[in-house]
Amino acid sequence: MIWKIAKKEFLLNLMTFKFAVGIILCVVLMAVFVPILGKAYQERLKTYNQNVAYNEAELHKVTVYKNITPTIYRRPSVLAVFSEGLAKQLGNSATIEYDEVPEISGAAANHYLSIFSVFDVSLIFKIVISVLALLLAYDTISGERERGTLRLVLSNNAARYQVLLGELLAGLLVLVVAVTIAFVLGLVILLCLPMVDFTGSDWIRIGLMYLASLVFIATMYNLGLLFSSLARRSALSLVLALFVWIIFLVVIPNASVYFTTQIRSVDPEDKMNEQFTLLRRQAEAEFYKELERSGKSYMSGHNERSDVPGAGGFGHGYIRSGTKACIYNELLTYSIDVPIQIRYANQYSEIKDVYLHSLFEQTRLANNLSRISPISLYENIMSALAETDMAGFQHFIDAVKPYRNDIIEYMRSRTNNFSLAIFFTPCTEEEIETRPKGDTAAPLELSDLPRFTYKADIVQTLGRIAPDLAFLILGNVLFFAVAFAAFTRYDVR
Repeated sequence: MIWKIAKKEFLLNLMTFKFAVGIILCVVLMAVFVPILGKAYQERLKTYNQNVAYNEAELHKVTVYKNITPTIYRRPSVLAVFSEGLAKQLGNSATIEYDEVPEISGAAANHYLSIFSVFDVSLIFKIVISVLALLLAYDTISGERERGTLRLVLSNNAARYQVLLGELLAGLLVLVVAVTIAFVLGLVILLCLPMVDFTGSDWIRIGLMYLASLVFIATMYNLGLLFSSLARRSALSLVLALFVWIIFLVVIPNASVYFTTQIRSVDPEDKMNEQFTLLRRQAEAEFYKELERSGKSYMSGHNERSDVPGAGGFGHGYIRSGTKACIYNELLTYSIDVPIQIRYANQYSEIKDVYLHSLFEQTRLANNLSRISPISLYENIMSALAETDMAGFQHFIDAVKPYRNDIIEYMRSRTNNFSLAIFFTPCTEEEIETRPKGDTAAPLELSDLPRFTYKADIVQTLGRIAPDLAFLILGNVLFFAVAFAAFTRYDVR
């Protein structure tokens, strides 16, 4: 009986005007916007490749060790087409410097609390297909009652649970068709674009996106089924379903941001800057103490030097020639100051981490409050799978920080703890005053320089989406359970 009801309703829904309009709208939106989103990805990938090539070229120009300041770029995710997330709001690069620890950029204004969605494929599902699910479900019970067919079905030995399960199965099958058409069309368009290629991990993520979309659409259908089981008139059930849909889409995300800013305040950035200023003064004072403790002093005399700005790689220059007094004083400064700057940079980072932690905690609270909306849960899942959520960017920065330590240790080992002149000049002590001013220094041999590698971990991603997916499934079960309870008491007259 369940399958008979489901088959009948499935065929009827396929021939409805609302289904045709929904499918046509999805196809048109996919055909129009996926090429645009794919083009944006191509531009980002082209820029990324240019930056990486420039970075590599500059590395071959480095003449002194202090100029090893490569910029690490995060490869753009092709799956941002499905969920843009924070890809346009947070930084995709980090520069390696001994006196500064990389931090996630763009978070100072807490852009993650942005309340307006960017356009991507997931937005089509959040708006078009979710509304289609409500339109298919709002009159499954109340509409059948108004037409008099519900009483007829129940009088023919069909149990109420069979009717409800049949309606549910029919609606889900129709929505599977809609979601599958949208996904397949989007993938076909993407794969036809140049520079677009999916890895094995990408295909796994796409599969999970497809499953998450089915769960989300099922949740919205069960929501419509719930109101159809509560209302005696289909018009009323539609109004209630659309009203709750607007609350889920607009009100809850905005309200969660508002209440979060009221409940959990963030210290002003000026306080962090004051701490930075104090640390800089402490670092300067420690430098002079270390200089006095070393028993050394600056050499007096002619302090002339010849600099080559911008010719030493990564936009930096180097000292090409100079007096012995100049080189001695520079060497004394660097040998004492660089270890101090490295140590204080770590302290700067700890202060910045405290500030960023308060921003991220504010973000997490807003995210937790918005989880009562299935639409927010779906958005969280899609951005996590696309690696465009905040955690994805933070994992990238967390991988860059140890690489900075590797670069520092590499420079330390090659310059005897920053006490050799090669740290800042290619000149030896013997040729420092005799080297021709127009002479060009040979680049350093950096074939053994540590290289940065980063790859998003699918296991970590699964851990991030698990709570949201569990809540989405729970919403499915809850909506259907309430609908079933309501339908068992439903007056079919």
